[in-house]
Amino acid sequence: MRRTKDTDKYFQERADTTRGFSIFHLAFVICYLSRRKKPGVSWRPALFERIGACFIGVILIAALVTFQAASLAKAKTQGTKQTKQQSTKQSKKTARPKAERSLEDRVAKANADVVAATIDYKDKLAKVLELQKRDAKALAEMLEKRKALLAENIISKKEVEDSERALATSKGKVIETEKQISDADNLIAEAKAAEQLAKLGPSRLGIYQTTAALIRYNGPAHWVLTDASKVESFFVSKFKRTMPISAFGQTSVHDQLGFDHRNAMDVALSPDSSEGQTLMAYLRSAGIPFIAFRYAVKGSATGAHIHVGYPSHRISK
Repeated sequence: MRRTKDTDKYFQERADTTRGFSIFHLAFVICYLSRRKKPGVSWRPALFERIGACFIGVILIAALVTFQAASLAKAKTQGTKQTKQQSTKQSKKTARPKAERSLEDRVAKANADVVAATIDYKDKLAKVLELQKRDAKALAEMLEKRKALLAENIISKKEVEDSERALATSKGKVIETEKQISDADNLIAEAKAAEQLAKLGPSRLGIYQTTAALIRYNGPAHWVLTDASKVESFFVSKFKRTMPISAFGQTSVHDQLGFDHRNAMDVALSPDSSEGQTLMAYLRSAGIPFIAFRYAVKGSATGAHIHVGYPSHRISK
């Protein structure tokens, strides 16, 4: 294709040159003939003929100059257009990769921000948990002292019951904070795995994918959170114990960090454990979608869980 264009350009230039020389030769011949003296013709008509011929020659030479200038302008315009077209094509080729890199960078930055915010939130929860455990320990010691005083009939039974209620409340706060820390670990695992999910891309229904950090199954069943009772019933019948649910629907941690977890539940099982393997096999047989996370921090089991339902997404604020 390029050779054809070059050939056309060559012949076009040859044609322009030929036309230019033809006009020049014609003007020269006219001027030359006008200088020849014709026998038997008076000097006045001959003078007028010479002047007319020279005038025509000047016009032809001017046409030659104009024609050459127009040809040069046309060639320059075509060269400019080709340069613009080539630069436009090149910019289109480079624009797409830059846009893709920009999108990947924004996704990576958003995930990094989520991880950093979750870690900061988890550190604050850890400090709160330490204080709560101290309070629970102090209340437990007070309860034992009051029980001893009650045995000696120094205090009333009501005071012992008050201490028992205070201790139970304190222990409940400890359990809730520990659960929030566990939810934070799960969220860190999901945020860190988001990049791998993006690299895997959209999956068709029924596709089972696994990486070093996660396992994803895009089940065809229409999942709603009320179907969780079926999964719990299977687990109880299989293992004779309650299924360890760490997050059922939306939690305070998801609210705090802006994630939509309303139609999902997290099961605190490692996908590499026997119970985790059995649960995932049941979910696949039922067509229930899930994502299993092996860890939040590589080399640690912290954050390992099975997310039953569709992936959680960041809530726009």
